[in-house]
Amino acid sequence: MRTPLAATTLAALGSVAWPTAGWAQTVEPAAPHALGRVLTAGTGPVGQTVLASSGYAYTGAVLGDGDAHHRLAGSLALDDRVLSWLDLSLRLDGRADVHTVPGQSTGTDLVGDPRLFVRVDRDWANGLRLGARMGLWLPGRNAPSVDTGAVSPELVGVVSYVAPSAPVAVTANLGYRLDRSAHSAPDAAMLEPRYRVALEVSAFDEVLAGVAVTVGRGRTQGFVEASADLLVGAGAPAVTVSPMLVGGGARFAVTPALQLEANLEVSPSRRPDVGPSAPLVPIPPRAGGWLGLVYRFGVSPPVQAAAPAAPAPVTPAPLPVTAPPPPPAVPPAEHDEAPAADDAKPAPGGQIRGVVRSLRGQALTADVTVEPESAALADAQAGTTPAATETKRIRAESGRFRVDVQPGRYRVTIEAPGYTKQVRRVDVEDNGVTLLNVDLRTER
Repeated sequence: MRTPLAATTLAALGSVAWPTAGWAQTVEPAAPHALGRVLTAGTGPVGQTVLASSGYAYTGAVLGDGDAHHRLAGSLALDDRVLSWLDLSLRLDGRADVHTVPGQSTGTDLVGDPRLFVRVDRDWANGLRLGARMGLWLPGRNAPSVDTGAVSPELVGVVSYVAPSAPVAVTANLGYRLDRSAHSAPDAAMLEPRYRVALEVSAFDEVLAGVAVTVGRGRTQGFVEASADLLVGAGAPAVTVSPMLVGGGARFAVTPALQLEANLEVSPSRRPDVGPSAPLVPIPPRAGGWLGLVYRFGVSPPVQAAAPAAPAPVTPAPLPVTAPPPPPAVPPAEHDEAPAADDAKPAPGGQIRGVVRSLRGQALTADVTVEPESAALADAQAGTTPAATETKRIRAESGRFRVDVQPGRYRVTIEAPGYTKQVRRVDVEDNGVTLLNVDLRTER
């Protein structure tokens, strides 16, 4: 959707980075992200997240007289996943547009836009996910400011497919914004053309559309997307003038709590008329680059595999002096071979541990089945990873469970009486611990 997606950087969070050895970090496509305009549906763990981003965009010539417009933008947001299916967030967007027009002095305009969102998600069978997000945009003419008469609501539906056996997700968004932002600039005919560029308000409603593909389910995830705010209503300009953006980027989990993001985007939209009698329409920058930062609270620090303690030196007791035993009648040659050196090596291993709770946070006694994925077995047969062939079934008493497994990819099934079964997939590294916290919803 069309929003400034940038931010002031939270540099202080960098000091809390943890060592990553032995920790299976993942980037979930439906988790809160600082960058990216297209939503991916999906439930998630309860908790709070701080998101920040910042960047630069070049708008280029708009007035047709050799002008140029540059944008520095920033965003800071707080996201609260109240329940696994319910999410609330507040985002504060701000930008500074610098305008250069031949024969005129350089001008700078500041604009601030607070936004509120309520989001619901549901996971269906076979990787299908559905969701919806309701938003409230509070545009202001200056930063910081809010014009209550310009408050603009929107509703976006989300359909996503997250492949169960491949690190790929495809998603589509479709929604509508009742745009009243032009009320924050009632004197449109008196505005300088450069100020129309900075405001990004609209005299028309918008149909919100977007598609995206994400690839990667480990520490790194890439994404490409296209989005458009199609201007509709009486007197709306041609669809090619509507704000459209195409972009892509990457997300990288530095630690289980800290994630870095980056993306680039361009706009193929035609430039609208900015004359005094023309209606107000948003003018997206031609190109931009952004950096983002995500920090999730309440994530446990990594559990490192304990190194075996060195054995204490033992002083052997003196042997008693006795007569040597007589030699055996038949030498047991078949028992004299020393064990192979490989037989003495410990087998590699890892662990899956976690907590099973209801959506109300109550610990549940559940049955947990851990099965190796077929893909992991194929890799093992090819010699690229240790074989993980054993299926394990345990009971999570009081909600807690722990399973020792070999490295590889596993399918974990969690079942509790009166609750909907849940299936999760995890990767386990050699000598690593993977944490899996599960929230089960009651059966209807």
